[in-house]
Amino acid sequence: MDQSGLTARPSILVVDDDPIVCEVIRATLENAGFAVIEASDGIEGCELYEEHRPDVLLVDIMMPRMDGYELCRELRGRAGAAGCVPILVVTSLDDLPSIARAYDAGATDFMSKPANWAILNYRVRYILRAEELRRNQDRLIAAKEVAESANRSKSDFLANMSHELRTPLNAIIGFSTMMSEHMFGPLSDKYVEYADLISTSGRHLLAIISDILDLARADADKLLLTEEIVNIGDIAKLGSQMIEDMANRAQVDFASEIEEHLPLISADAAKLTQILLNLLTNAIKFTKPGGRVRLNVTRHGCQGIAFRIEDTGIGMSAEQIPIALEPFGQVDAGIARRHGGVGLGLPLTKRLVELHGGTLEIDSQPNIGTVVTVTLPESRLCQTTAPSL
Repeated sequence: MDQSGLTARPSILVVDDDPIVCEVIRATLENAGFAVIEASDGIEGCELYEEHRPDVLLVDIMMPRMDGYELCRELRGRAGAAGCVPILVVTSLDDLPSIARAYDAGATDFMSKPANWAILNYRVRYILRAEELRRNQDRLIAAKEVAESANRSKSDFLANMSHELRTPLNAIIGFSTMMSEHMFGPLSDKYVEYADLISTSGRHLLAIISDILDLARADADKLLLTEEIVNIGDIAKLGSQMIEDMANRAQVDFASEIEEHLPLISADAAKLTQILLNLLTNAIKFTKPGGRVRLNVTRHGCQGIAFRIEDTGIGMSAEQIPIALEPFGQVDAGIARRHGGVGLGLPLTKRLVELHGGTLEIDSQPNIGTVVTVTLPESRLCQTTAPSL
């Protein structure tokens, strides 16, 4: 037959030694828009499969030279597409042992003869849809594995690079600090000023590298919690004291309100402090002089403990929030240059919160302000109540 249309239409290989059945199937399928190839037994069927690579096989069981069972096993034993090509067994053997044997040999589906030929094309279309879904799933799984491998490679690179950068920074910060403190003799005021600038810049770069390293560890599931019983009120109080000087220099009105008798929690104290400082630093950094930042720490109903940081800063639109939560995401390059930062603080904070099983939610409006709420789950609360501050 003329095979010129096989690439444009789904092709069906019919393997059956009954010419009348073949004619009925051909007429039914060609009328439904399929291209049909015919083989009279399993051996010819295998040969035509290799030649044409059809989309579906319709296979009889009782045939000379090689029956349908053997054909299924032969194709399923081959590497590549033959191992998963859909095979619809169409046979007059409709007893349960024959059906079970067909499926065991590798059949995809089963129809009994005499068949309702009017529904044959619908059965074939269903099989083709199912096969396409399987292929799409395989492609998605392969793409996911490639993406995960690339992400692991990126995380490993960032971790290694961050570690290598820390070594020279230790010398830069250490020796510049010695110079600032006149450890080995007096220096002129100008040189002391330069040494202070070197030390400050080195510490800033070290903070960025530490964030990169933590983010890489989080991506690689290597960032672990050092859990202990923590007084959340003490952490909030300490964070507030550490941020007050920054707020004063930025001329931002800062205040905190910490609920009394908060329960103790099981958490990583250092990472909770990092979460709080990152959020408070962001709030002050993006709030203009004369604005305000508020910290509230409360028991969040039956859902755990909540930090709420509210500011009257520049805010973000709903579309900009997901960008801000992505590593290195910059909502506005001009704003980033004015305020500093490389877009790591918020994504890292979100990862640290999630590492505790908590959630971070952002509600923000441009030119009005931002509210960030961190909720730590009820499961982290201890029965003992923390003493009053």
